[in-house]
Amino acid sequence: MVSCPVFVINLERDAERRHHMQRVLSDLGITAEFIPAVDGTTLADSDWVDYDQQRTLKIYGTPMLPSEIGCYLSHYRLHQRIVRENIPFALILEDDLEIAPTFPTIVQELLAQPDPPWLAVRLESLRGRVIKPKTKKECGKAVATLSHGVLYKLGVHVLGFGAYLISRQGAERMLEYGQRIFMPIDQTMDRFWENGIVPYVVRPFPIRQRQDFESRIGARPKGRHLTQPLRFRLWRRWQRLSDGFKKRLFAQRHGLC
Repeated sequence: MVSCPVFVINLERDAERRHHMQRVLSDLGITAEFIPAVDGTTLADSDWVDYDQQRTLKIYGTPMLPSEIGCYLSHYRLHQRIVRENIPFALILEDDLEIAPTFPTIVQELLAQPDPPWLAVRLESLRGRVIKPKTKKECGKAVATLSHGVLYKLGVHVLGFGAYLISRQGAERMLEYGQRIFMPIDQTMDRFWENGIVPYVVRPFPIRQRQDFESRIGARPKGRHLTQPLRFRLWRRWQRLSDGFKKRLFAQRHGLC
Protein backbone atom coordinates (compact mmCIF):
# COMPACT_ATOMS: atom_id res chain seq x y z
CA MET A 1 0.00 0.00 0.00
CA VAL A 2 1.17 3.53 -0.81
CA SER A 3 -0.46 6.51 0.93
CA CYS A 4 -0.11 9.04 -1.90
CA PRO A 5 -1.74 9.11 -5.34
CA VAL A 6 -0.06 6.80 -7.84
CA PHE A 7 -0.22 7.63 -11.54
CA VAL A 8 0.84 5.32 -14.37
CA ILE A 9 1.43 6.91 -17.77
CA ASN A 10 0.32 4.59 -20.55
CA LEU A 11 -0.53 4.96 -24.24
CA GLU A 12 -4.14 3.91 -24.74
CA ARG A 13 -3.06 1.64 -27.61
CA ASP A 14 -0.50 -0.13 -25.37
CA ALA A 15 -2.79 -2.73 -23.78
CA GLU A 16 0.02 -5.21 -23.11
CA ARG A 17 1.96 -2.72 -21.01
CA ARG A 18 -1.17 -1.60 -19.19
CA HIS A 19 -2.07 -5.18 -18.26
CA HIS A 20 1.52 -5.80 -17.17
CA MET A 21 1.51 -2.83 -14.79
CA GLN A 22 -1.95 -3.71 -13.48
CA ARG A 23 -0.68 -7.16 -12.52
CA VAL A 24 2.55 -5.87 -10.99
CA LEU A 25 0.87 -3.18 -8.92
CA SER A 26 -1.94 -5.49 -7.83
CA ASP A 27 0.61 -8.00 -6.53
CA LEU A 28 2.21 -5.18 -4.51
CA GLY A 29 -1.13 -3.98 -3.13
CA ILE A 30 -0.82 -0.62 -4.91
CA THR A 31 -3.86 1.12 -6.35
CA ALA A 32 -3.04 3.37 -9.29
CA GLU A 33 -4.76 5.67 -11.75
CA PHE A 34 -3.76 5.06 -15.37
CA ILE A 35 -3.21 8.30 -17.25
CA PRO A 36 -3.48 8.31 -21.08
CA ALA A 37 -0.10 9.34 -22.45
CA VAL A 38 0.25 11.99 -25.13
CA ASP A 39 0.87 10.00 -28.31
CA GLY A 40 3.83 11.34 -30.27
CA THR A 41 2.39 9.90 -33.49
CA THR A 42 -0.76 12.04 -33.26
CA LEU A 43 0.47 15.38 -31.88
CA ALA A 44 -1.77 18.37 -32.54
CA ASP A 45 -0.38 21.72 -33.65
CA SER A 46 -1.09 23.01 -30.12
CA ASP A 47 1.25 20.36 -28.69
CA TRP A 48 4.18 21.98 -30.51
CA VAL A 49 3.48 25.55 -29.39
CA ASP A 50 5.90 25.50 -26.44
CA TYR A 51 8.68 23.66 -28.25
CA ASP A 52 11.79 25.86 -28.58
CA GLN A 53 13.83 24.24 -31.34
CA GLN A 54 16.59 26.85 -31.37
CA ARG A 55 17.24 26.34 -27.67
CA THR A 56 17.03 22.59 -28.21
CA LEU A 57 19.78 22.70 -30.81
CA LYS A 58 21.99 24.82 -28.56
CA ILE A 59 21.59 22.61 -25.49
CA TYR A 60 20.40 19.16 -26.64
CA GLY A 61 22.23 19.31 -29.95
CA THR A 62 19.56 17.79 -32.17
CA PRO A 63 15.81 18.34 -32.76
CA MET A 64 13.52 16.49 -30.40
CA LEU A 65 11.52 13.56 -31.71
CA PRO A 66 7.71 13.71 -31.67
CA SER A 67 7.79 10.80 -29.22
CA GLU A 68 9.98 12.87 -26.87
CA ILE A 69 7.50 15.75 -27.08
CA GLY A 70 4.66 13.37 -26.26
CA CYS A 71 6.54 11.94 -23.28
CA TYR A 72 7.39 15.44 -22.05
CA LEU A 73 3.78 16.60 -22.22
CA SER A 74 2.53 13.44 -20.49
CA HIS A 75 4.65 14.16 -17.41
CA TYR A 76 4.28 17.95 -17.54
CA ARG A 77 0.48 17.75 -17.57
CA LEU A 78 0.60 15.46 -14.55
CA HIS A 79 2.73 18.07 -12.78
CA GLN A 80 0.05 20.62 -13.65
CA ARG A 81 -2.59 18.38 -12.10
CA ILE A 82 -0.55 17.91 -8.91
CA VAL A 83 -0.35 21.68 -8.47
CA ARG A 84 -3.94 22.32 -9.57
CA GLU A 85 -5.35 19.75 -7.13
CA ASN A 86 -2.87 20.66 -4.38
CA ILE A 87 -1.56 17.10 -4.07
CA PRO A 88 1.24 17.09 -1.43
CA PHE A 89 3.09 14.10 -2.94
CA ALA A 90 2.55 11.83 -5.92
CA LEU A 91 4.23 8.73 -7.32
CA ILE A 92 4.58 8.77 -11.10
CA LEU A 93 5.36 5.58 -13.02
CA GLU A 94 5.77 4.65 -16.64
CA ASP A 95 4.43 1.34 -17.92
CA ASP A 96 7.49 -0.81 -18.69
CA LEU A 97 8.83 -1.49 -15.20
CA GLU A 98 10.04 -4.32 -13.03
CA ILE A 99 9.36 -3.47 -9.39
CA ALA A 100 10.98 -5.00 -6.31
CA PRO A 101 8.71 -6.34 -3.52
CA THR A 102 10.33 -3.81 -1.15
CA PHE A 103 9.10 -0.87 -3.20
CA PRO A 104 5.93 0.04 -1.21
CA THR A 105 7.90 0.07 2.03
CA ILE A 106 10.56 2.33 0.51
CA VAL A 107 7.95 4.81 -0.71
CA GLN A 108 6.12 4.84 2.62
CA GLU A 109 9.34 5.52 4.51
CA LEU A 110 10.16 8.40 2.18
CA LEU A 111 6.69 9.86 2.68
CA ALA A 112 7.01 9.46 6.47
CA GLN A 113 10.12 11.65 6.64
CA PRO A 114 9.41 14.81 8.66
CA ASP A 115 10.06 17.86 6.48
CA PRO A 116 11.72 15.80 3.72
CA PRO A 117 14.72 17.57 2.17
CA TRP A 118 13.86 16.42 -1.35
CA LEU A 119 11.54 17.85 -3.97
CA ALA A 120 11.75 14.66 -6.04
CA VAL A 121 13.27 11.22 -5.54
CA ARG A 122 14.20 9.17 -8.59
CA LEU A 123 13.50 5.47 -8.04
CA GLU A 124 14.89 4.28 -11.37
CA SER A 125 17.84 5.33 -13.50
CA LEU A 126 19.20 4.56 -16.95
CA ARG A 127 22.70 5.76 -16.11
CA GLY A 128 25.08 2.94 -15.20
CA ARG A 129 27.39 5.21 -13.18
CA VAL A 130 24.44 6.24 -11.01
CA ILE A 131 23.12 2.71 -10.57
CA LYS A 132 26.57 1.36 -9.65
CA PRO A 133 28.78 4.36 -8.85
CA LYS A 134 32.55 4.04 -9.11
CA THR A 135 33.54 7.38 -7.61
CA LYS A 136 32.58 9.40 -4.53
CA LYS A 137 30.99 12.05 -6.75
CA GLU A 138 28.81 9.50 -8.53
CA CYS A 139 27.84 7.90 -5.22
CA GLY A 140 26.70 11.14 -3.62
CA LYS A 141 25.98 11.74 0.06
CA ALA A 142 23.91 9.36 2.18
CA VAL A 143 21.19 11.33 3.95
CA ALA A 144 18.87 8.63 5.33
CA THR A 145 18.95 4.90 5.93
CA LEU A 146 15.78 3.05 4.95
CA SER A 147 14.70 -0.50 5.70
CA HIS A 148 15.64 -1.62 2.20
CA GLY A 149 18.15 0.94 0.98
CA VAL A 150 19.74 4.33 1.45
CA LEU A 151 18.58 7.76 0.29
CA TYR A 152 21.39 9.65 -1.44
CA LYS A 153 21.77 13.28 -2.49
CA LEU A 154 23.69 13.64 -5.75
CA GLY A 155 25.58 16.29 -7.67
CA VAL A 156 25.28 14.51 -11.03
CA HIS A 157 22.40 13.93 -13.42
CA VAL A 158 20.35 10.75 -13.02
CA LEU A 159 18.82 10.10 -16.46
CA GLY A 160 15.55 8.21 -16.72
CA PHE A 161 12.03 9.10 -15.65
CA GLY A 162 10.41 5.69 -15.28
CA ALA A 163 9.59 6.08 -11.60
CA TYR A 164 9.81 9.03 -9.25
CA LEU A 165 8.21 10.48 -6.16
CA ILE A 166 7.54 14.20 -6.46
CA SER A 167 6.23 16.84 -4.08
CA ARG A 168 3.88 19.64 -5.02
CA GLN A 169 6.78 22.06 -4.64
CA GLY A 170 8.83 19.91 -7.01
CA ALA A 171 6.00 19.93 -9.53
CA GLU A 172 5.80 23.73 -9.24
CA ARG A 173 9.52 23.98 -10.02
CA MET A 174 9.11 21.75 -13.07
CA LEU A 175 6.19 23.82 -14.33
CA GLU A 176 8.08 27.06 -13.94
CA TYR A 177 11.35 25.83 -15.42
CA GLY A 178 9.85 23.65 -18.14
CA GLN A 179 7.34 26.03 -19.68
CA ARG A 180 9.37 25.96 -22.89
CA ILE A 181 10.26 22.49 -24.17
CA PHE A 182 13.92 22.15 -25.11
CA MET A 183 15.04 18.73 -23.79
CA PRO A 184 13.45 15.39 -22.87
CA ILE A 185 11.60 15.56 -19.57
CA ASP A 186 14.13 13.56 -17.54
CA GLN A 187 17.01 15.72 -18.72
CA THR A 188 14.97 18.83 -17.96
CA MET A 189 14.73 17.72 -14.32
CA ASP A 190 18.42 16.78 -14.40
CA ARG A 191 19.38 20.44 -14.95
CA PHE A 192 19.33 20.92 -11.18
CA TRP A 193 21.73 23.89 -11.27
CA GLU A 194 19.00 25.83 -13.10
CA ASN A 195 15.73 24.41 -11.78
CA GLY A 196 16.86 23.99 -8.15
CA ILE A 197 15.66 20.38 -7.90
CA VAL A 198 18.59 18.66 -6.19
CA PRO A 199 18.84 15.01 -7.36
CA TYR A 200 17.92 12.34 -4.79
CA VAL A 201 17.92 8.59 -5.42
CA VAL A 202 17.41 5.38 -3.45
CA ARG A 203 20.02 2.65 -3.76
CA PRO A 204 19.75 -0.10 -4.55
CA PHE A 205 17.20 1.12 -7.07
CA PRO A 206 13.90 -0.71 -6.45
CA ILE A 207 12.78 -0.32 -10.07
CA ARG A 208 14.27 -1.00 -13.47
CA GLN A 209 12.93 -0.98 -17.00
CA ARG A 210 11.96 -4.24 -18.62
CA GLN A 211 14.37 -5.07 -21.41
CA ASP A 212 11.84 -7.07 -23.42
CA PHE A 213 9.60 -4.05 -23.99
CA GLU A 214 10.59 -1.97 -26.99
CA SER A 215 11.22 1.70 -26.29
CA ARG A 216 8.37 3.98 -27.29
CA ILE A 217 10.80 6.90 -27.73
CA GLY A 218 12.91 5.30 -30.44
CA ALA A 219 16.66 5.22 -31.01
CA ARG A 220 18.71 7.99 -32.57
CA PRO A 221 21.57 7.35 -35.02
CA LYS A 222 25.11 7.79 -33.73
CA GLY A 223 26.86 11.01 -34.70
CA ARG A 224 23.57 12.87 -35.03
CA HIS A 225 25.10 16.04 -33.55
CA LEU A 226 27.63 16.19 -36.39
CA THR A 227 24.85 16.73 -38.93
CA GLN A 228 23.90 20.05 -37.36
CA PRO A 229 25.25 23.38 -38.73
CA LEU A 230 28.60 24.46 -37.35
CA ARG A 231 27.12 27.39 -35.43
CA PHE A 232 24.88 25.05 -33.42
CA ARG A 233 27.75 22.69 -32.70
CA LEU A 234 29.81 25.62 -31.42
CA TRP A 235 26.88 26.91 -29.36
CA ARG A 236 26.41 23.45 -27.87
CA ARG A 237 30.12 23.19 -26.98
CA TRP A 238 29.97 26.57 -25.27
CA GLN A 239 26.73 25.59 -23.51
CA ARG A 240 28.32 22.43 -22.11
CA LEU A 241 31.27 24.43 -20.76
CA SER A 242 28.89 26.95 -19.21
CA ASP A 243 26.72 24.19 -17.72
CA GLY A 244 29.76 22.51 -16.23
CA PHE A 245 30.83 25.70 -14.48
CA LYS A 246 27.31 26.44 -13.17
CA LYS A 247 26.89 22.84 -12.03
CA ARG A 248 30.12 22.94 -9.98
CA LEU A 249 29.14 26.29 -8.45
CA PHE A 250 25.69 24.98 -7.51
CA ALA A 251 27.19 21.80 -6.05
CA GLN A 252 29.57 23.79 -3.86
CA ARG A 253 26.80 26.05 -2.59
CA HIS A 254 24.49 23.15 -1.75
CA GLY A 255 27.03 20.71 -0.35
CA LEU A 256 26.81 18.27 -3.24
CA CYS A 257 30.56 17.78 -3.59
